Formats: sequence, structure tokens, C-alpha cells
Amino acid sequence: MVKVVEFFRKRIGMPDDEFFDYWLGQHSGVVMGLDGVDRYVQNHPLPETRNGESIFDGVVEIWFESREVMKANAAKPYWTEVEADEARFIDRTSLSLLLVEEHVIKEGDAPDGAVKSIKPTNRRADMAVADFQSYWRETHGSLVADLPGVVRHVQSHVLPGAYKSGKDVFCDGYGSTWFSSLEDIMAAGQDPHHKVIDADEPNFKTLPAAAPSMLVREHIIKA
Repeated sequence: MVKVVEFFRKRIGMPDDEFFDYWLGQHSGVVMGLDGVDRYVQNHPLPETRNGESIFDGVVEIWFESREVMKANAAKPYWTEVEADEARFIDRTSLSLLLVEEHVIKEGDAPDGAVKSIKPTNRRADMAVADFQSYWRETHGSLVADLPGVVRHVQSHVLPGAYKSGKDVFCDGYGSTWFSSLEDIMAAGQDPHHKVIDADEPNFKTLPAAAPSMLVREHIIKA
């Protein structure tokens, strides 16, 4: 299985409500017309937390049966329909695509209405990819998992193939952390343990990241 992630902005001039309604109500059906979609999740930012700092308006996560199935989709005529529909609500020049591998750091079932933090991460410039991923997963991950209020924590690491061309990647992965409510997130930010997490970040990542964290609610189209 392979997980494909896209960060993007809405089409310029499109009102927020129209953007989210179209993405959820119309485009989801178009995506489900692709072959081999095993799981499909839309991440919509919380309106009360959108203060202009984020450079993205949404994040989509799609799991395909295999990389071969994913690539085969792009070679079929239907792919042009998917791209054409994206242009109806997305600024396609803003798309940042990642192929990632998930690492579940803390198991847990997020309750209905849970809030999810998506935090893009960029590795420290002097750190090898393998060392960065190892430290993030084996050391930093447990610190985040121990933060009071965390229900579930998953890291998504960019696959090694992304580095073969020598070009910079948008980010080296992102952390997804679920809380039962926005109030729980606010309380976690004030907990003394959060300072321990912050102090560890320079050990493996470049600060600030390419994009700030986003607080979202998941819309699970296919589980």
C-alpha cells in the first residue's frame, strides 16, 4: 500500500464555504472513481483557527493498493477528468504532493468530533535522511505521545525515492496528532511537558518548518 498526500490552497477568489462544500460534496465522488483507492480522508481546517498564517487551505490523504496502481491511474484518460475537477476549486499551482510511509507512534481511536493537528516537519540540514527519520520516530515520537490529551499520534515520513533527484522536498514528513477537542489542544500547549517537546525539536529539524501547523477535522470518505 502507498499513501499519497497533497497540501493545497483553494482557487483564488473562491469563498471558503463554496470551496469546502465542493471538495466534500462533489470532488470526493470524482476521486472515488479512481482505481485501487483503499482509504480516503479529507482534512478541513477549523474555521476558528484560520488566522491567515497557514499557506494551505486543505490536506488530502489517499491510500492506494500499490504504487503500481497509483501510477496506472495517472496514465488513464480518467485522470484528466480528475485534474479538470481539481481546477474548479483548487489553485493547482499550490499543490505540494508527498508519497509517505506511516509510523503509528501511539495507537488510539479518535472520538467523533476529534481535532487533528497536522505539523509539517523539515529535517536539520546537516542530518542524513535515515538519521532524521530514526530520531523523529524513536526519540521525539514518544515525547509527543506522552503529552497529556493526545489520543493518537502518527508520523508520515517521505519515501526515500523523493530524494534521489537531489531536489528539495516541500517537507520531509508531517506529524498527525489527535485530541478529543480543541480545548484539549489548548490545554496541552500550556502543559509543562510541551516545553520538553519544543526543546527537543532542534535536535532533528529545521525551524521554522516550511509550513505552520494546521488544526483540522477529518472527513473520512472511505475508511
